[in-house]
Amino acid sequence: MKIENINELGNSLEVDKDHVLKEFQKGSLLPINLKEQEYKYEVHASVDEMIIAFQGDFVLETETESVTVSEGSMITVPKGVKHRFGYESNALILVAFG
Repeated sequence: MKIENINELGNSLEVDKDHVLKEFQKGSLLPINLKEQEYKYEVHASVDEMIIAFQGDFVLETETESVTVSEGSMITVPKGVKHRFGYESNALILVAFG
């Protein structure tokens, strides 16, 4: 999985030009408030999940790695990857499925 810094990307773009971060059909955009607690693993068998750290930082854990996603950054979890948020997550995130 690759973390993308939305602020750096935005500042590098040509003025008033569209940039597609991720295309998806019939998806959902969800705001989620993460606080320090135990999170269960989940897996999405048929869709990728794009997560943006809108405010604060969060930890994303898979069965093989753990990464910290900083405010203003985005990560895409490929379909079929078992994942959860780390206990120390404290962030407002935007999640897109599709």
